[in-house]
Amino acid sequence: MAVSGIHTGSITTNGGHAIVGNDNQIIQNFYHSASYQEMESQRQDLLGDIQKYPDDAKFRQKLTRLLQQMEDFKRDVLKLAEDFQRIPLNTERLKLAKQHFDAGEYVQARAVLDAESITQEQDVLLAEQQRLQEKQATITAQLDDKANEWLLKASLTAIDYSLVDQRIAQTSGYFEKALKSGRTPERLFTYAKFLQDNNQYRAAETLFTEELTLRRQLAKDNAAVYLHAVGSTLNSLGLLVAADSQRRKEAEILYTEALTLCRQLAKDNPAVYLSDLAMALNNLGALLMADSQRRKEAEILYTEALTIHSQLPAVYLHDLAMTLNNLGILMKADSQRRKEAETLFTGALTLHRQLAKDNPAVYLRDVALSLNNLGALLMADSQRRKEAETLFTEALSLLRQLAKDNPAAYLPYVASTLNNLGALLMADSQRRKEAETLFTEALSLRRQLAKDNPAVYLPDVAGTLNNLGALVMADSQRRKEAETLFTEALTLRRQLAKDNPAVHLPDVAASLNSLGLLVKADSQRRKEAETLFTGALTLHRQLAKDNPAVYLRDVALSLNNLGALLMADSQRRKEAETLFTEALSLRRQLAKDSPAVYLPDVAMTLNNLGILVKADRQRRKEAETLFTEALTLFRQLAKDNPAVYLPDVANTLAAFGITYLGWNEPAKALPLLQESAQLFAPLAEQAPGVFGEKYDYGLQLIENAKAAKH
Repeated sequence: MAVSGIHTGSITTNGGHAIVGNDNQIIQNFYHSASYQEMESQRQDLLGDIQKYPDDAKFRQKLTRLLQQMEDFKRDVLKLAEDFQRIPLNTERLKLAKQHFDAGEYVQARAVLDAESITQEQDVLLAEQQRLQEKQATITAQLDDKANEWLLKASLTAIDYSLVDQRIAQTSGYFEKALKSGRTPERLFTYAKFLQDNNQYRAAETLFTEELTLRRQLAKDNAAVYLHAVGSTLNSLGLLVAADSQRRKEAEILYTEALTLCRQLAKDNPAVYLSDLAMALNNLGALLMADSQRRKEAEILYTEALTIHSQLPAVYLHDLAMTLNNLGILMKADSQRRKEAETLFTGALTLHRQLAKDNPAVYLRDVALSLNNLGALLMADSQRRKEAETLFTEALSLLRQLAKDNPAAYLPYVASTLNNLGALLMADSQRRKEAETLFTEALSLRRQLAKDNPAVYLPDVAGTLNNLGALVMADSQRRKEAETLFTEALTLRRQLAKDNPAVHLPDVAASLNSLGLLVKADSQRRKEAETLFTGALTLHRQLAKDNPAVYLRDVALSLNNLGALLMADSQRRKEAETLFTEALSLRRQLAKDSPAVYLPDVAMTLNNLGILVKADRQRRKEAETLFTEALTLFRQLAKDNPAVYLPDVANTLAAFGITYLGWNEPAKALPLLQESAQLFAPLAEQAPGVFGEKYDYGLQLIENAKAAKH
């Protein structure tokens, strides 16, 4: 039986790069600050504890968290140093805050920027502005100073992770105070970027839209100065809108305009604007590759971006890595280009590890995303599942660590990695419990995220529902549960496909196949199963017309599933054989280019075709040939990965043995059935709900074969 539609996610990285400066004086002050000294003292204590208690893992865990906190603290202080460079120090409070900051007295710097005092002064100034129009220019300048104080207060609050759930709200409150002094494009952009980075998409979109209107207005009078800012805002707004699967047309309009502007700017000043052009190409490519009919366009965009990145200085290595990742995701979908995809993902991972060495706080997230993408590619190769697991496990560890300090930003990535690792482990019959735990946590996180932002996260909820359903349905006592999961996934995917069929129809087809496999087990619901499988096959054929490299494997899967259903009806065996034969032909063709990925599918179809052909007395030789080849392939696969493929060896042995029993050749049947039972015995002990019935039935068949021999 083919399990359909396991949903794994590659993580596409979009957006700009961060460059953190390195000023020796700032670093020196940082190391002398009371906050750092306190952390350093804790570090020394922990090192002492580790030396004293080397086997106690909790001290090492505490040290890891502390070191990450110290690195984050250092990064944020350097960022604040840049902020101070940009802000004119026009008030005593700002000067005093700067003095405290320079001295490494960050707590005192926050205290100087006293919220109550700033509020009182700002309110007085606002009232005076209304009364005294002639002093407008002076007051406006003073309001700008207050805004700068609020902006700095917001930045300082944004790095105060001790506020936990209140951090975003308090920081937003201070940004709102800054906007009271004037809703300038710069302030709107800074606030919107903070909200976007913390997954507050709706509020961020409102601010970006307001900012874009102001920027367009300014660019009318002074294009040379403001066109670049218009392009940046179009890109940022496009990223937000693209996250909503129902608004991809809007996102394309925004990205296309940004790309046009960037091309225009890069023509006149390539040294300054080529990096922005590459970013715009990358963003539009990431949008288009989600549409199965526009992958060629996406590849052209990514390739141009990659060419540009190869000409840029080392400061843009992060952007180069991002484009390598995205192009890898595109290539991975084509079964004949997996080697290319692996080269791209490996290149991205190497660059991200290199960047994270010097600045872990900024680039560890990208290391995790590259690990995830490479893992999602390798897990399709039955001989490289161990490698994939190592990659996913490292990614999950990094992302959990990052999500502790900033859950709003990193929980979506944690959920994706849990889902991917679950999809890998569920193939191992001995690790289904682990897989279920991972899927359950991923589903819980994704439901939580979809509450606040359904347009962005409902597709992920559907993917995990489908995966959990595929896992649960293997247990005969949990089929009701599986049906509930599959039905919810299908409902969500149909709803999403109404607004965006190009993106979500492949997922609808996967859910139809999954639900069909479940329903088919009930003899009274075979009509229903046929409708589901036929619907999936129709969709997959339609998709494969436009993109055979990506969807022919799915056509083969749907053919196999429908054939397995029809062969149970003695009057429809011809139809079933036609379906299996086409599936086998497609799978052999795919296995030529990628045997590690597709040989298991070839073996499964050979097994099914053997079961069909055996009923015809004149085709016994043919049936033997089919079973023998299937068994040879599964034995070969089980050598490298017994946990995944021994159940298939056992199933094929049983099918072959039953065939010989049916042909009244018990002497040939008995050794096959005995070996099958030996393989099922430990599996039935570990997972009785999945393998218990098969083992019991196998024992009964052995008795039948023994009796028939005598």
